Amino acid sequence: MKRLLLLSRRFRNNSLGVSGIISIVILVIIVLFLYANVFMFVFRQNSSYQEGITEINENEEYRNREKIIFSGVKYIVVGDQVFVEMQVTNDGSISVQLVNFWVMDKTIQGYGYNDTVNIHLKTGDTMDFSGSNVLSVLIDGSISSNSFTSWFVTERGNILTLEEEEELIVAQVAQGIGDLALEFNEFRYFTYASEQELANYPNGIKSFDIPKNTYVAFGCCVTNLNPLKQTIIIDSHSLFWQPGRSAVAEGAWFIVNVAENGTINPTFSQLSINYGETKMLVFASQNDLGVGSFSRVRTPNSATTVATFLLLHGTKGSAAFAQNIPFVSLYYN
Repeated sequence: MKRLLLLSRRFRNNSLGVSGIISIVILVIIVLFLYANVFMFVFRQNSSYQEGITEINENEEYRNREKIIFSGVKYIVVGDQVFVEMQVTNDGSISVQLVNFWVMDKTIQGYGYNDTVNIHLKTGDTMDFSGSNVLSVLIDGSISSNSFTSWFVTERGNILTLEEEEELIVAQVAQGIGDLALEFNEFRYFTYASEQELANYPNGIKSFDIPKNTYVAFGCCVTNLNPLKQTIIIDSHSLFWQPGRSAVAEGAWFIVNVAENGTINPTFSQLSINYGETKMLVFASQNDLGVGSFSRVRTPNSATTVATFLLLHGTKGSAAFAQNIPFVSLYYN
């Protein structure tokens, strides 16, 4: 009996020891399980973070590689609609998706946007927005003489501003030399079909060699580069002038209006030149048509080289306008 009791006590003591070991093993397993879960959680979070950083870096790299060139940017206002003409070229190394277009009227601090834009440009692609294919936005209170800026938003979140370096440089030059710039290569002269009709209008003859002792008229193309984008009005006191002739009337061709068939109008109506617009001015009358009647002008009767000037007069905006353009030298032969 005593032996049985002793064995029973030993078994109970051994059972307690085994239970303790089993409890420790279970506790270790639980700790390892929790640690493994924490490790896997941290690992997954770190992987997600690294993937996010990689995606951000790739997107930033792609954004930096987006390069769009804008040219021929022109703003046209009809009512409250601002139409924008331009040529868009993808000069970058990746495709670009244009998804939004914004226009700001800097004069009145008004905004408009077009969120229906969906333009895909592959590398080297060029798209022309002109005529009926122009972008437009609605800006209440805008007028054509206001100053505008605009920009595209790409699918990658880039903001591409339609700023033309060439236009800014030209505007700065215009402030120094005047609002109207002469298109030298477009200079031409006209002969007459009759007393008051030009024979070869509007093409004329593009040359700086002019026939002597001949009735001619001159065509000069000018572009409005007014930095404030104001419309310039040209009046009848404007003339094409050659100093040094024996009489002022012999060396002056005053501005005229010409019909499509080449007929010179006996009176003069003011001509308007909008910002960015190039217009041909025709000079043909010996007299200012604002105060006198039309009469043709004859070139010198002997071979000679003369300097010429454009003396332009009128208004810009609500202010007076006058500009002398040193023109070209002409040779009469």
